[in-house]
Amino acid sequence: MKRLKSRKKALSGAVTALILVIASVIIALVVVGFAFGLIPAFSSSPQLHIVDAYISGSTLYIIVSNTGSANGVIINVQLLTGGNVYTASTDVTIAGGSTSIISIPTSSFSGLSSLQPGEQVTIELITTTGSPVTGVATVLS
Repeated sequence: MKRLKSRKKALSGAVTALILVIASVIIALVVVGFAFGLIPAFSSSPQLHIVDAYISGSTLYIIVSNTGSANGVIINVQLLTGGNVYTASTDVTIAGGSTSIISIPTSSFSGLSSLQPGEQVTIELITTTGSPVTGVATVLS
């Protein structure tokens, strides 16, 4: 009996190498996305951002958004003005995927002198993760 030759061709070495390179790049991008929290839907860490901040009627108001999936905990708020740093202790939890308003009386910042309308001060939220979140608050009244 005569054997028939199969006409099937295997993938060339170049095509196989190209497929492996593309797969490796995709896997590397996914790993980097998880490592740096660039994929927040699957990230298990908080991602806190200051949306707005202002001082009105002797109270500091900070609007904070958490775009991560885990709760974010703020343990201190620092106010920087005139080359000085003033700290107020706080214990605020911002749930993952939510936005909250934090209000702190300016009297909580020991030694803080009066602020003038229109003045801008730097604020820094100190979190349990050790990553500070910085923003600017404007004195309204």
